[in-house]
Amino acid sequence: MIEENEKKENRIGASEDFEIIRKLASSLNVGDTSGAIEGNGEGITETESEESIVSDTIGADAEGDIANDSIEFQENETIVEESTENNAENIPVEVFSSENRETECKNGTESVEHEEKTIKSYGALFMTGTSLALFAGIFLVGTFATRPVYSESEKRTLAKKPEFSMIGAMNGSYFTELDKWFSDTFPFKEELLNMESKLESFYGAGGESYYGNKSDIVEDTVPENSETLAPIVELKPREQEQKETEDIYQSLVETNADGTLKVDTEPKEKVDVTGEQAGNIYVSNNKAYEIFYYNQGGSVKYASVLNTVKSMLPDSNVYDILVPNSFGVELDPSLQEELGSGNMQDVFNYIFSMMDPNIHRLSVFDTLYAHRDEYVFFNTDHHWTGLGAYYAYREFCKEKGITPHELGDFKYVDYSGFYGTFYFATNRNESLKSNPDHVEAWIPMGTNEIVAVDENGLTYNANVINDVTESNAGRKYNCFLKGDNAFTTIKNPEIKDGSSCVVIKESYGNAFVPFLVDHYEDVYVVDYRYYKDNLTQFILDNKIQDVIFVNNVQAITEKVSDEILSIFS
Repeated sequence: MIEENEKKENRIGASEDFEIIRKLASSLNVGDTSGAIEGNGEGITETESEESIVSDTIGADAEGDIANDSIEFQENETIVEESTENNAENIPVEVFSSENRETECKNGTESVEHEEKTIKSYGALFMTGTSLALFAGIFLVGTFATRPVYSESEKRTLAKKPEFSMIGAMNGSYFTELDKWFSDTFPFKEELLNMESKLESFYGAGGESYYGNKSDIVEDTVPENSETLAPIVELKPREQEQKETEDIYQSLVETNADGTLKVDTEPKEKVDVTGEQAGNIYVSNNKAYEIFYYNQGGSVKYASVLNTVKSMLPDSNVYDILVPNSFGVELDPSLQEELGSGNMQDVFNYIFSMMDPNIHRLSVFDTLYAHRDEYVFFNTDHHWTGLGAYYAYREFCKEKGITPHELGDFKYVDYSGFYGTFYFATNRNESLKSNPDHVEAWIPMGTNEIVAVDENGLTYNANVINDVTESNAGRKYNCFLKGDNAFTTIKNPEIKDGSSCVVIKESYGNAFVPFLVDHYEDVYVVDYRYYKDNLTQFILDNKIQDVIFVNNVQAITEKVSDEILSIFS
């Protein structure tokens, strides 16, 4: 019996099924296991199925002997268990109890929460540090950096630091002026405005669209040609003249029976408007236009000033050159009307109808309109170009009866990278930035030298056409006559006939004057905004033959007429 049991034991130990039993026994030694033991490519997951396999295997090999040999088999189980304990050391088994898993999850959650708190803490410290550094930087820059004294974009002298006084400190005026100086002259102001414009372009500002409330502006109706001339005004001392002339011309503005201003109330054809209007600037197709609003009082007063000058200078030839702007020349009339503007050509005709017939009246509207597809107006600036001024010069020569020079007779220069008044007035509109201007100029043949007196009375030498290659982008129009000066003298050594002229102008005249140099021995240029002397006396003393007014349509206002008239008294 013993021998038979030993044989069975050996047979079981040698069988392949016993190897399976050994591995199953190893898994049975693990108490609460939910994992699978890898072995010979098989995975066992449930204890009950394992026991079933064991019993089936044993039954296949020793079905009739189990009842008789139960004691011996228990001993064999002990041997199998001992053997599987040794083999289990070589089989990787991961054991996770439910308590261990809960502890692990809890620790993981606490770790994530700790990391989040740490990140938030560092983030708050970073933001606080950055803000403090930024404010400290602004304070240091505002306090110690060199402050500008002139604004290229606004073309003006900036506010000056006020002098301290006890009276000013007590009434608050000192601190008001100090605040104005501090903000007006803040270092790197131009660069910061450029950054602002770039940021605005990211969210659509500066694109092609129309905005603005033109209902705030009521344009006067353009009358038909006047049957009477504008009156001659008695000159008054400068400090009294403005109030007196305002009272006189108030009655000349056309009114309704109840005294209200005549306004056209007829319905207008609806026109689709695309582009961008900023204040009175309209931007479309990467080009800007200044909207023209007709003013009845200013028109009557301007004509009256010309009549007054002619009456004072009967022996001089008086020329008036009214220059339209790009808005009136280049945009469709129906669009102009939709934007609230009157017909510019009708305005010129009405103004000329009020002038003395002995005044040479030149409307260059038709001339510029005929050349509107050429570069006669800037894209980013309110001025006309040198080419536009040349076409007006040819009209002047026709009226005067002299032969104009051809453009090919002059030396040509061109200065690129010009951004004008519209660009800065629209806060550096990105569409305008993509369409910069260039300044074309033609140097006179007889001389290119001038002697200028600035608004402060300082005399200096410059050129008719100045090299502005290195000038800032906003100042390249100063190519002509070195900018606006109170008084400018140009003497052409090539002409000895005693011919002379005086040009009364604002900045539009700067581009026109160079073409006159080769027709006169002496050319004098007066900017009525800065001239302080008596121009009537100067003209009489120097026997000036030609008095030439060159003004753009936007200058036809009562205030401007006051300024022009004041220089003749």
